[in-house]
Amino acid sequence: MKIALPVYDTATVYRDNPHTTPKFAIYDIDSVNNSIHYSLHSVVVNPLNRYKSQKFPESELLCSCSLERQNDLTHKCEHYSLLETISDCSYLLASKYCQNTKKSMKKAGIKVVKIPPIITQTNSAIINFIIGASLERNIQNIHHAS
Repeated sequence: MKIALPVYDTATVYRDNPHTTPKFAIYDIDSVNNSIHYSLHSVVVNPLNRYKSQKFPESELLCSCSLERQNDLTHKCEHYSLLETISDCSYLLASKYCQNTKKSMKKAGIKVVKIPPIITQTNSAIINFIIGASLERNIQNIHHAS
């Protein structure tokens, strides 16, 4: 499986809205002989960031756009532009994200997973995701006995 992680560089997680990130680190996660391995597949520049030259309004960075802005077709298209960059991923890990990001990813079959605020390093974000995915899979198999 592949996951996308918004980053400043390959070591540092980008903390704002993923559609404003400078780059995405794409990681492969594989299970071999009951061991889970991950590796950096590629680092891709966010084309929207390059186009906007990092002049995003603070409301977009912080995921606090007005309702009018959220419903603006151009703004919605900005979120869908991410799909060209990360469409072959199964998950997008993000510290924060807006409803437009969540909706666009969901329509493409990409699940958005929140990164806890204390995580700033990419390795920690990936390990946290792997542990969480493992727990989620096992918890689904636990049934309430009554």
